[in-house]
Amino acid sequence: MKKLKITVEGKAYEVTVERMDEPSGSPPTAPLAAPAPAQAATPVKRADSPRPPIKAGSITSPMAGVVLSVDVADGEEVSQEQLLLVLEAMKMENQIIAPAPAKVAKVHVKAGESVTEGQLLVELE
Repeated sequence: MKKLKITVEGKAYEVTVERMDEPSGSPPTAPLAAPAPAQAATPVKRADSPRPPIKAGSITSPMAGVVLSVDVADGEEVSQEQLLLVLEAMKMENQIIAPAPAKVAKVHVKAGESVTEGQLLVELE
């Protein structure tokens, strides 16, 4: 038998657990590991904004969703990280941005249109 402390919704409970596969009163066959010493949590650096995949000047949809807005037009010059369009997927708005300064060759979608993962959204030159 082993005594354990379990916390449920902030309230601590002390419980006794008996292993059914061991004869009563016999010691465990393997020593129990001691808990690892506490370490300070290292913050994980996350990207400031999602980056769409780019292939030969083409911006494709990173996931299936609905285009909420198109913020550029054919022939427009865009700067790096300029908003191209907003895509809603799983009730979240995802900003699709320009990976580098470029000229918009063609916008292939319009607001309200459903898109699939990998579908061509914007061509840059």
